[in-house]
Amino acid sequence: MSSNVATVRKSKLSSIKVEHVLGFTSISNSAVAQTQSTIAYAAGSTTVLYNNDTRKQDFVISNTRRTITSISFSPTGRYLATGEKGHNPKIRIWDLSGDRTSCVALGDHQFAINCVCFSTKPGYLVSIGSEDDGYICVWNLKNKTKVASNKCLVPIYGIAFAEDGNHFVTVGHHHVKFWNLIPKRADSASPLFGSEAILGEHKLNSFTDVICGRGSYADLMWTSSTNGLICQFDKNRKLLAHRILQKNANCLAISDSYLVVGCDEGVVYVLSLQTLESTMSIPLPHCLGVNFGFVNSQQQLNTSIANVIAITCFYNDHSFYIWDIKNRESIEKRENHMYHSACGWAIETCSRTDQLALITSSSDNTVRFWPLNHNEIDETLMKIIYLKNKNDSKQDSSESVVKVGGRCIKLSLDGLSLVIGDFDGNIRAFDMITFEQTACIEAHDNEILTVDFGQSIDMDVTFLATGGRDRFIHVFDASRNYQLITTLADHSAIVTAVRFTFSSITSKLGLISASADKSLIFRSISKDKNGTYQFTRLHSICEHNKFQDLAIHHQYNRIYTTCRDRTIRVYNIDDGKQIQTWKCSTSDKDGYLNKIGIDASGRYLAISCSNKYIYLWDLKLQECISSLCGHDKDVNDLKFSHDGHYLYSIAGDSCIFIWKLVKADSLSSSCQTTEVSEPKLDVELEKHQLEISSELTELNNEESFDIMIGPKDNESVLSNEDDETNVNNLDTTNEDDDLENSTIDTSQLTRENSLSSKFRQNSIQNRLSDTPWTEVNEEENDTSTPVQTSESLIFEAVLSESSTNPKNSDDIRESEDLCLSFSNITEQIPDSKTNQTEIDMQQEQVGSPISVVVDLTINNAKEDASMNDDRMSIVNDLTNEIFGCLDKLDNLYEMVTKSTAMQNTVLKESIEKTYSTVLKRININ
Repeated sequence: MSSNVATVRKSKLSSIKVEHVLGFTSISNSAVAQTQSTIAYAAGSTTVLYNNDTRKQDFVISNTRRTITSISFSPTGRYLATGEKGHNPKIRIWDLSGDRTSCVALGDHQFAINCVCFSTKPGYLVSIGSEDDGYICVWNLKNKTKVASNKCLVPIYGIAFAEDGNHFVTVGHHHVKFWNLIPKRADSASPLFGSEAILGEHKLNSFTDVICGRGSYADLMWTSSTNGLICQFDKNRKLLAHRILQKNANCLAISDSYLVVGCDEGVVYVLSLQTLESTMSIPLPHCLGVNFGFVNSQQQLNTSIANVIAITCFYNDHSFYIWDIKNRESIEKRENHMYHSACGWAIETCSRTDQLALITSSSDNTVRFWPLNHNEIDETLMKIIYLKNKNDSKQDSSESVVKVGGRCIKLSLDGLSLVIGDFDGNIRAFDMITFEQTACIEAHDNEILTVDFGQSIDMDVTFLATGGRDRFIHVFDASRNYQLITTLADHSAIVTAVRFTFSSITSKLGLISASADKSLIFRSISKDKNGTYQFTRLHSICEHNKFQDLAIHHQYNRIYTTCRDRTIRVYNIDDGKQIQTWKCSTSDKDGYLNKIGIDASGRYLAISCSNKYIYLWDLKLQECISSLCGHDKDVNDLKFSHDGHYLYSIAGDSCIFIWKLVKADSLSSSCQTTEVSEPKLDVELEKHQLEISSELTELNNEESFDIMIGPKDNESVLSNEDDETNVNNLDTTNEDDDLENSTIDTSQLTRENSLSSKFRQNSIQNRLSDTPWTEVNEEENDTSTPVQTSESLIFEAVLSESSTNPKNSDDIRESEDLCLSFSNITEQIPDSKTNQTEIDMQQEQVGSPISVVVDLTINNAKEDASMNDDRMSIVNDLTNEIFGCLDKLDNLYEMVTKSTAMQNTVLKESIEKTYSTVLKRININ
């Protein structure tokens, strides 16, 4: 077994290799090929070679990280040709008898290559571009040149060569054409000539596949079409026979005496080559939405079945079966493999039993349990959990356009419970013994991005923390039926990671959260005499770039984080100080870092990047020892096995890669790390800290900062989390996993029963009453939270408005400047509670929209000449500044008045109250 893994030094290629791939991305018969007992199919940018006899996989990995769209074996089986999609795609020809680290690349196509096919006459290969490209090219493999080509104006779905190699046939939309392969010159491309088949009344069909006969049937060829029409032609293009099947036909395969047709709803017809009569019946596969391990005859009734897309049977729910048809009377299933059929999101490893090794979740609305044996691939899954929605309907997941399924998963510390956070914002808990759902909580307004368990023996509690796109962190008591303990609203952007920690200094359990607002917040957890849990904020770290993920190694007391600037930052758990930082990738075109994982020994780091690479770092040597590729979409999660011998990765291509790690003590790399000394707050940083502190609202003593580490320039620490200005130039973004750019459905933001919605409404009511607000637990667990002043309310409301109703960067910057400038006005205003009655009376006099002219006069100014001479200029400047701020406040008020959103209503009322306070202050003076 070998693999093409790009490392820093080629001499170390054998240090890491792909051992298994769970999944495939072939979507047509063009992306599946067979020679003798080996079946080749696509899995991202990897071609999997599966041996039917040994039941083992081998791999050909393209380091271009492009999706493989077509596959073909040479007649001898020695060479493998692949086509890909993307800008300037190539036909890549691999020598399977070699080390498979290099290939011959041919290309004159654009956008994508739909089909590649070796000629039965040695030395030639045909490639067909996508509909946007439209070219059919014939290549001389010896000279590596194009010898013939032609333009085709319709999409082509299939190609097949005649046994003599003198002509080939293509099929497509209203298209069946015979092409003559007789190149006149080898040094230049000549026109490729073809003739349409004589279809008669069938010419308006859309033909899906074509196959040419062998041996005694060498002069015949067969086509399939979307309406179930099977046609038989001779070499003179004449239609000899046809038959219409009951199901739409998708693909064809041929043996010495049978024509096998794959159709919709999992139906497979086995026909006679001569008469097209049915000779045997292939059983139906598993039913969609039903756990195949527990299917009985009653469950198979009135259920939808996956469509066949290739033979040996590949189905569009990403499962494939191998049927044994030696006994016509009793066709048996030899083996079956069932994989995820949509974007893969999360991986969790299990060490509780030897049988269960891996748990994965996907947008196909399933959570799958894999009983992997690393010596061979198990034929079946241990279990599939189907996540039921409110509008539950068993439909084909490949046709669903709405994101569903588990977004993140986590096993409890004892391994007896599994928690799943889904795209709807629900938390689902499952018993790992019975696999039954034990709890379902409507926690967040939209998708949950991270979950984690934490256990405290002293407090006799097991915590569950969840973070979502709605910016909230919910903490539950998992040991008491997931009762809500508190809700933390410290972040102004989506929460990308939450992790529980244990401090070696305080011997207390802690909670760390990372967010797209560029902050990393450290909290300690304690329990007071009343039995209330206190989450005290200790440190808040602000960087220039958004945090994507974090990993913790408790033995070394360190936190490893990934950021959008391709930098890995290491912090101390106890004091939050930065220990080390280095660039994982030095090129600006390499995308951004996403997920991070650390092995049990604390020596190896695995980091996924948006350029579809996985970087493996040796922390002892401080070197990048390998760059792994194989996926063609972003890697959404990765985990080390508990023994540290394997690395698991799951990506948007729905595939799971299992990498075997052969650890070495000496591997070199050109990547270097930069050691950072213990950080000290220099003058510039202290100055910036004071500026930030003046803009922050007052916090109670339990929530005060010990350390505030912020950027050393004028960038705002509080930023819009939906900023789309820094988009990677490369087309490497997984369309199913865009944390920054994906929009939130408005209906999701108004979930009436979610904990986040209740928390938000409760906060709004408390703010309107201008009283400190507290988080009230539904299970009678009250947790106090900081007081919010009117100034902080305006700032947060502006940030929320910019998030839910995106504007251009100028509008966002103007709103932020407005709030910061307005803080200078309200800084000296007395507490509104002291004059609540008078303020309410004054507020009634304020109309809508606000348009007030204030005449500021300095009493007795003329009587004091010295004041006129020395201080009047200062007074005039301050007066102008006040008028300018009031004008900006008027503009903001007019802007929010036009909106009916709840957050704008709160902001409007806050402006009115603050405006009244300013007027009262002016009149008093």
